[in-house]
Amino acid sequence: MKALLIRHPQTEWNRAGIIQGRLDSPWTLRGQEECNALIAGLQAEEVTPGAVISSPAGRAQQMAARIAAHFACDFQLHDALQEQHFGELEGRSLSEIQRAYPPFIDDEHFCPPQGESLAQAVQRLLTFLHRLPDICSQETVALVSHGHVIQAVIAQLMENSLSNVARYHHPNASFSLLAIEAKSCRVMRWGIASHLLRLPA
Repeated sequence: MKALLIRHPQTEWNRAGIIQGRLDSPWTLRGQEECNALIAGLQAEEVTPGAVISSPAGRAQQMAARIAAHFACDFQLHDALQEQHFGELEGRSLSEIQRAYPPFIDDEHFCPPQGESLAQAVQRLLTFLHRLPDICSQETVALVSHGHVIQAVIAQLMENSLSNVARYHHPNASFSLLAIEAKSCRVMRWGIASHLLRLPA
């Protein structure tokens, strides 16, 4: 089967550089445009999801509902697609966190107070991806998730390592295409964002 691993559109906290994690903030006006562009991009790629599964976060659910409505399919929620849980660091600016907790950027095993490490979040999502054929019978499924955990999973699949996570940055409303079989999960393309080039900077 094929899986489209999609990042939600821009939110107010994305724009302000604030860590969301399990917290939420509304889409910006650009986020609305990014969602429309993403759907148009999937059409242009001739990729038609038969089902949509989303993180429970409102910013992801909103996109999942739009995709499901456009492609006339159902959508459901799954906790495994949530962003890394940043615990007590959620709602704080990235620059503030980097000063207070230097390991935040480079240490995949750093666990924020009351949260989870990046390594734990990646394992959560990878376990879900490997189980996907048993969860969904559709040939193509759209998975709406979050930037930090998506780029880390792509890094792990591409390099079997989390040492170069930043290399696999996923802009808002970008997606990666995965091929999932019984015992494998392979990245076919990652960080697809050409559909966003038509939007104003």
